[in-house]
Amino acid sequence: MVLFYAITFAVSIGMLAVYFHIDRKRDLWLLLLFIFVAISNTGYLSLALSRSLTMALVSNTVAYLGNAFLPFFLLMMVVQLSYVRYPRWLPGLLITVNSVMFLIATSGGYLPIYYKEVSFEIIDGAAHLVKVYGPLHGWYKVFIFAYFGAIIGIICYTAVKKTAVSTKHTIFLAVVMIGNIALWLVENLTGMKFEFLTISYLMTEGLILLLYGILQDYEDSLPASEPGDLAYADVDLAEQLDQDMSMDVPENQQIFSEEQIKAVFANWTAIHTLTQREAEVLRFIFEKRKRKDIAQVLFVTESTIKKHTSNIYKKLEVVNRTELFEKAAEYTR
Repeated sequence: MVLFYAITFAVSIGMLAVYFHIDRKRDLWLLLLFIFVAISNTGYLSLALSRSLTMALVSNTVAYLGNAFLPFFLLMMVVQLSYVRYPRWLPGLLITVNSVMFLIATSGGYLPIYYKEVSFEIIDGAAHLVKVYGPLHGWYKVFIFAYFGAIIGIICYTAVKKTAVSTKHTIFLAVVMIGNIALWLVENLTGMKFEFLTISYLMTEGLILLLYGILQDYEDSLPASEPGDLAYADVDLAEQLDQDMSMDVPENQQIFSEEQIKAVFANWTAIHTLTQREAEVLRFIFEKRKRKDIAQVLFVTESTIKKHTSNIYKKLEVVNRTELFEKAAEYTR
């Protein structure tokens, strides 16, 4: 048993190294996901090697540090891979909720709220905590199921709205989550001593890393603008596009409401020539988003947004945001 925890720990460290090799963008949520999987597996290995109750409780705290926050990072990863927008206050709220759950889950041995009693035993060379659950232990299951439900809900929304790069990516995410839920249920329903979450985390890492690599290959495969493109007719226009997409919209420029944006999309026939992703980028532009903000929400690089913007300007026959907004204003009525 100790050997198996040692292997999962080593694999999680190896996966973290692979992440640094593959992720050129250094996405925050993906990075935190891989770091906290390594932290969780460190806790499980340390717990298996413990030879005292005090050491076992400390190791359990380390494991829960990963367990309590990994659902949050996984949710944010699915949100980004599905290209779903979310309010800026959401991450802060969820971090607060997860921090409270972490403190409750690690109160064992100090307060009888999560575990009424906790003792220590060694089975087949691996240490285990023998727990008598307290009144708040059930809240952890509610906490996990809430995250699973939110992630499944986002995947269903992605399937209906078709916001992902393709249907295959939506199915891919669904398979990842079904696998996680299945392993979590096996652990909880069978009552086995082995922590199946160690396998679940590694499986999730591998599949998400594979999908992330596919998405990066996708954005790299986007055709570069041809020399004759309107937005890149010369160096000056290329520099203008860089400046245009990185600055704030001028104060005297009209701000479109959601209703006006819908009217523009309905009335401006040239917009129908845009791809689904280009139309999404255009909507963000109408919302006064900067290029780096759009790239972060859509989980791509700024160069990809630059390519999309170039294509948008060409198809709509404009050269900058100011002209784009002026022309769009004609279709808001």
